[in-house]
Amino acid sequence: MGKFFKILLCVVIVDFFFFSTRINHVTQGYNTKELMAVVGIMLFAADLYRKKEFSVTREFIGLLIFSIAISLLAIFSTVYHNTPERVYTTYFLSMLTWLSAAFTAVTCIKFVHNKITIELLCAYIVAVAVIQGLIAIAADNFPPLDAFILKTIPGSGWSKTVGRLYGFGETATFDTAGIRFAIASVLCTHNIKALVSEEKTKFVPIYVLAFLIITVTGNMVARTTLVGTVMGLIYLFLFISPFKVHLDFSILKTWMWLIAEILIIVLVVSALYNSNEKFRFRTRFAFEGFFSMAEKGHWETGSNDKLKRMYVFPDNMETWVIGDGYMIGAGRDPNYIGEASWGFYKDTDVGYLRLIFFFGLIGLFVYSAYIVYAGIVAARLNPGNPLLFIALTSMNFVVWLKVSTDCFFILCLFICLGYLKEGMTTDIES
Repeated sequence: MGKFFKILLCVVIVDFFFFSTRINHVTQGYNTKELMAVVGIMLFAADLYRKKEFSVTREFIGLLIFSIAISLLAIFSTVYHNTPERVYTTYFLSMLTWLSAAFTAVTCIKFVHNKITIELLCAYIVAVAVIQGLIAIAADNFPPLDAFILKTIPGSGWSKTVGRLYGFGETATFDTAGIRFAIASVLCTHNIKALVSEEKTKFVPIYVLAFLIITVTGNMVARTTLVGTVMGLIYLFLFISPFKVHLDFSILKTWMWLIAEILIIVLVVSALYNSNEKFRFRTRFAFEGFFSMAEKGHWETGSNDKLKRMYVFPDNMETWVIGDGYMIGAGRDPNYIGEASWGFYKDTDVGYLRLIFFFGLIGLFVYSAYIVYAGIVAARLNPGNPLLFIALTSMNFVVWLKVSTDCFFILCLFICLGYLKEGMTTDIES
């Protein structure tokens, strides 16, 4: 029983990292990631004391240089254009906060299990994604839980006013949740692949069910989840394709489970769709594109139509190169004399365009290089899984076609995992 409560505590800590949030009257205005970062600093200091050595690794220096460069470019753009924006001007602090908070989460897992592996970390992330998805469904149908979330989590009311589902956390709604569900989907398929490779298929049905739950509930929260669903299936096909010439029984068994559970989920969803009006509305939102294909013969969603209108490009070379210094919205700037928008600048939420309008192609290039570098560091500290980190890094650039959030936070976990598992190397091999 003691081990169970330790695991439960780990689930909560990983959730507070992965779906970081402020909690009214508890975190005093700080979010859980920031509080975990404070703990992480102390844990890291204790680790250095235990090892009786202190060294600054090349990996850390590289990440720090990139994050400082992003901050300097942001500061230049805002000062040059005299804008009040402060987003990204302290990005190096954000990078350090994510790394330190990730160290807390990974250390907790290692403490409870006396080991830390990629698959173990993935299992925890999959678990918290499933829990958040189920919480979102439960809150939508159980008013007392819904009222508790609205009272406890700042900003949840906004999600409710626009008819969106939400889990327990500020990042458990809209596209910030969508990218997290997408990441969890990929990590889920990675664990399925690992189990099949080791011929340990006992837990495959559980992971298949988790993948389907994340797909359904995640898309009801944010359709960005579908990116992870597609990438996860591609990941499975690349590693355990059912069309191999010499088909292993464990692979066949996995796909049989996948097909069987898909059929069961479809039957359950269909029954709820036909008997519950609220669930019908949520399902049509989650899979609007598929309903459009079936009913109209072409893919069409309301968000895609909005997204098309958001592809507004700079009309001068200076903006293309160094941006306009706006990220949130010019309507908040009393010195702005152009056409004001109280939404995002130029009314676009497209990741690439928001970054270009903020600090130009130069800033976008440096930011992109930073994400790629973080992916390389994570891959080299955890050898043998290159495709996993290619998928996680690529997801960042796919999601930027829609929103500007990045995937650095998930790479942080694997960077810390590599450090705790073997110790970081002093150099990155060329």
